Amino acid sequence: MPVFDAVAQAQLSERRGTNAKVLLWFQAKNRQTGAPETLGFWSGDDHQEFLIGGEIRTYYGAGNVIDVPPIVARPGFQVRHYRVTVPPFTDEVKILLQQYKPRLAAVQIHSVPLDIDTGLPMGAPKRVFKGYLNQAPEEIGRKGGTSRTELVLVSGARKLTFGLPLKRSNAELQRRNAKDRGREYSDVAGSWTVPWGTG
Repeated sequence: MPVFDAVAQAQLSERRGTNAKVLLWFQAKNRQTGAPETLGFWSGDDHQEFLIGGEIRTYYGAGNVIDVPPIVARPGFQVRHYRVTVPPFTDEVKILLQQYKPRLAAVQIHSVPLDIDTGLPMGAPKRVFKGYLNQAPEEIGRKGGTSRTELVLVSGARKLTFGLPLKRSNAELQRRNAKDRGREYSDVAGSWTVPWGTG
Protein backbone atom coordinates (compact mmCIF):
# COMPACT_ATOMS: atom_id res chain seq x y z
CA MET A 1 0.00 0.00 0.00
CA PRO A 2 1.51 3.36 -0.99
CA VAL A 3 2.29 5.85 1.75
CA PHE A 4 1.37 9.40 0.77
CA ASP A 5 3.05 12.60 1.89
CA ALA A 6 1.61 14.62 4.76
CA VAL A 7 0.16 17.23 2.37
CA ALA A 8 -1.66 14.56 0.36
CA GLN A 9 -2.92 12.84 3.51
CA ALA A 10 -4.24 16.15 4.86
CA GLN A 11 -6.20 16.81 1.66
CA LEU A 12 -7.52 13.25 1.54
CA SER A 13 -8.71 13.56 5.15
CA GLU A 14 -10.79 16.62 4.16
CA ARG A 15 -12.88 14.29 1.93
CA ARG A 16 -13.42 16.97 -0.73
CA GLY A 17 -12.55 14.53 -3.47
CA THR A 18 -9.43 13.30 -5.21
CA ASN A 19 -7.58 14.08 -8.40
CA ALA A 20 -5.12 11.28 -9.05
CA LYS A 21 -3.42 10.75 -12.40
CA VAL A 22 -1.83 7.64 -13.90
CA LEU A 23 1.68 7.60 -15.39
CA LEU A 24 2.83 4.88 -17.83
CA TRP A 25 6.56 4.43 -18.45
CA PHE A 26 8.00 2.13 -21.13
CA GLN A 27 11.57 1.06 -21.84
CA ALA A 28 11.88 -0.70 -25.21
CA LYS A 29 14.58 -1.36 -27.79
CA ASN A 30 14.90 0.84 -30.85
CA ARG A 31 14.18 -1.23 -33.99
CA GLN A 32 17.05 0.38 -35.93
CA THR A 33 19.85 0.62 -33.38
CA GLY A 34 18.85 -1.89 -30.70
CA ALA A 35 19.54 0.75 -28.05
CA PRO A 36 17.11 1.03 -25.11
CA GLU A 37 14.66 3.93 -25.45
CA THR A 38 12.13 5.29 -22.98
CA LEU A 39 8.71 6.83 -23.45
CA GLY A 40 6.04 7.95 -21.00
CA PHE A 41 2.33 8.77 -21.11
CA TRP A 42 0.11 10.16 -18.42
CA SER A 43 -3.58 10.86 -18.03
CA GLY A 44 -3.05 14.61 -17.77
CA ASP A 45 -3.72 17.05 -20.59
CA ASP A 46 -0.26 18.53 -21.19
CA HIS A 47 3.27 17.17 -21.32
CA GLN A 48 4.89 17.25 -17.90
CA GLU A 49 8.09 16.23 -16.16
CA PHE A 50 8.12 14.18 -12.95
CA LEU A 51 11.01 13.28 -10.65
CA ILE A 52 10.96 9.50 -10.17
CA GLY A 53 13.78 7.48 -8.66
CA GLY A 54 16.25 10.36 -8.91
CA GLU A 55 15.69 10.98 -12.63
CA ILE A 56 13.48 13.50 -14.40
CA ARG A 57 11.07 11.76 -16.76
CA THR A 58 8.98 13.44 -19.45
CA TYR A 59 5.43 12.15 -19.78
CA TYR A 60 3.29 13.03 -22.79
CA GLY A 61 -0.24 14.11 -21.99
CA ALA A 62 -2.98 11.84 -23.29
CA GLY A 63 -5.84 13.10 -21.14
CA ASN A 64 -8.82 10.87 -20.51
CA VAL A 65 -8.12 8.70 -23.56
CA ILE A 66 -5.88 6.44 -21.46
CA ASP A 67 -8.08 3.82 -19.86
CA VAL A 68 -6.35 2.10 -16.94
CA PRO A 69 -8.41 -0.28 -14.79
CA PRO A 70 -7.97 -0.27 -11.01
CA ILE A 71 -4.75 -2.02 -10.06
CA VAL A 72 -5.06 -4.58 -7.30
CA ALA A 73 -1.79 -5.39 -5.52
CA ARG A 74 -1.52 -8.84 -4.00
CA PRO A 75 1.41 -10.74 -2.51
CA GLY A 76 2.44 -13.95 -4.20
CA PHE A 77 3.77 -15.30 -7.45
CA GLN A 78 0.64 -15.25 -9.58
CA VAL A 79 1.08 -13.60 -12.99
CA ARG A 80 -1.29 -10.64 -13.16
CA HIS A 81 -2.59 -9.26 -16.47
CA TYR A 82 -3.70 -5.67 -17.02
CA ARG A 83 -5.21 -4.15 -20.13
CA VAL A 84 -4.52 -0.48 -20.76
CA THR A 85 -6.30 1.21 -23.67
CA VAL A 86 -4.59 4.05 -25.54
CA PRO A 87 -5.47 5.87 -28.79
CA PRO A 88 -3.57 4.29 -31.70
CA PHE A 89 -2.94 7.35 -33.87
CA THR A 90 -1.14 9.74 -31.55
CA ASP A 91 2.50 10.36 -32.46
CA GLU A 92 3.83 8.94 -29.19
CA VAL A 93 1.87 5.67 -29.49
CA LYS A 94 3.10 5.29 -33.08
CA ILE A 95 6.68 5.71 -31.86
CA LEU A 96 6.17 3.05 -29.18
CA LEU A 97 4.62 0.52 -31.55
CA GLN A 98 6.47 1.23 -34.81
CA GLN A 99 9.90 2.68 -34.02
CA TYR A 100 10.48 0.60 -30.88
CA LYS A 101 10.14 -3.14 -30.26
CA PRO A 102 7.20 -3.16 -27.87
CA ARG A 103 7.16 -6.89 -27.08
CA LEU A 104 8.43 -7.54 -23.55
CA ALA A 105 9.26 -3.88 -23.03
CA ALA A 106 9.66 -3.00 -19.35
CA VAL A 107 6.62 -1.12 -17.99
CA GLN A 108 6.06 0.88 -14.84
CA ILE A 109 2.79 2.44 -13.73
CA HIS A 110 2.84 5.24 -11.18
CA SER A 111 0.03 7.13 -9.51
CA VAL A 112 0.36 10.77 -8.51
CA PRO A 113 -2.26 12.70 -6.49
CA LEU A 114 -2.78 16.29 -7.60
CA ASP A 115 -3.91 19.17 -5.44
CA ILE A 116 -7.61 19.78 -5.98
CA ASP A 117 -7.22 23.55 -5.85
CA THR A 118 -3.96 24.15 -7.73
CA GLY A 119 -3.61 21.02 -9.88
CA LEU A 120 0.03 20.60 -8.82
CA PRO A 121 1.48 17.21 -7.79
CA MET A 122 1.43 16.46 -4.09
CA GLY A 123 4.65 14.58 -3.49
CA ALA A 124 6.49 12.08 -5.63
CA PRO A 125 4.56 9.60 -7.80
CA LYS A 126 4.09 6.15 -6.25
CA ARG A 127 4.78 3.01 -8.26
CA VAL A 128 1.77 0.68 -8.32
CA PHE A 129 2.82 -1.77 -11.05
CA LYS A 130 6.03 -3.11 -12.57
CA GLY A 131 6.07 -5.63 -15.38
CA TYR A 132 6.28 -6.14 -19.13
CA LEU A 133 4.31 -5.36 -22.25
CA ASN A 134 3.10 -8.72 -23.53
CA GLN A 135 0.82 -7.77 -26.46
CA ALA A 136 -0.37 -4.63 -28.23
CA PRO A 137 -3.24 -5.48 -30.60
CA GLU A 138 -4.69 -2.56 -32.58
CA GLU A 139 -8.40 -2.36 -33.30
CA ILE A 140 -9.24 -0.12 -36.24
CA GLY A 141 -12.83 1.04 -36.08
CA ARG A 142 -15.11 1.39 -39.08
CA LYS A 143 -15.76 4.79 -40.63
CA GLY A 144 -17.01 7.12 -37.94
CA GLY A 145 -16.18 4.54 -35.25
CA THR A 146 -13.46 4.55 -32.65
CA SER A 147 -10.06 2.92 -32.92
CA ARG A 148 -7.90 1.82 -30.03
CA THR A 149 -4.76 0.00 -29.06
CA GLU A 150 -4.97 -2.33 -26.09
CA LEU A 151 -1.70 -2.81 -24.25
CA VAL A 152 -1.69 -6.14 -22.43
CA LEU A 153 0.69 -5.89 -19.47
CA VAL A 154 1.93 -8.77 -17.33
CA SER A 155 3.49 -8.55 -13.89
CA GLY A 156 7.12 -9.36 -13.19
CA ALA A 157 6.14 -12.81 -11.93
CA ARG A 158 5.95 -13.87 -15.58
CA LYS A 159 9.72 -14.39 -15.58
CA LEU A 160 9.21 -17.17 -13.05
CA THR A 161 7.22 -19.13 -15.64
CA PHE A 162 10.20 -19.58 -17.97
CA GLY A 163 11.58 -23.10 -17.75
CA LEU A 164 15.23 -23.87 -17.11
CA PRO A 165 17.29 -26.03 -19.47
CA LEU A 166 16.81 -29.71 -18.68
CA LYS A 167 20.52 -30.48 -18.90
CA ARG A 168 23.58 -28.33 -18.39
CA SER A 169 24.52 -25.04 -19.99
CA ASN A 170 26.64 -24.87 -23.13
CA ALA A 171 29.66 -23.68 -21.11
CA GLU A 172 29.40 -26.70 -18.82
CA LEU A 173 29.11 -29.11 -21.77
CA GLN A 174 32.10 -27.44 -23.46
CA ARG A 175 34.13 -27.86 -20.28
CA ARG A 176 33.42 -31.61 -20.27
CA ASN A 177 33.87 -32.11 -24.01
CA ALA A 178 35.11 -29.33 -26.32
CA LYS A 179 33.38 -30.95 -29.33
CA ASP A 180 29.94 -31.02 -27.69
CA ARG A 181 27.92 -28.25 -29.38
CA GLY A 182 24.45 -29.54 -28.48
CA ARG A 183 23.44 -26.45 -26.47
CA GLU A 184 25.52 -23.85 -28.27
CA TYR A 185 22.63 -21.45 -28.92
CA SER A 186 20.32 -22.41 -26.03
CA ASP A 187 20.69 -19.05 -24.24
CA VAL A 188 19.78 -16.93 -27.28
CA ALA A 189 17.49 -19.18 -29.31
CA GLY A 190 14.36 -17.74 -27.69
CA SER A 191 15.24 -14.20 -28.77
CA TRP A 192 15.63 -14.95 -32.48
CA THR A 193 13.12 -13.34 -34.80
CA VAL A 194 11.81 -15.90 -37.29
CA PRO A 195 9.54 -14.49 -40.05
CA TRP A 196 6.13 -16.11 -40.18
CA GLY A 197 6.00 -19.16 -42.41
CA THR A 198 9.76 -19.68 -42.69
CA GLY A 199 10.40 -21.68 -39.49
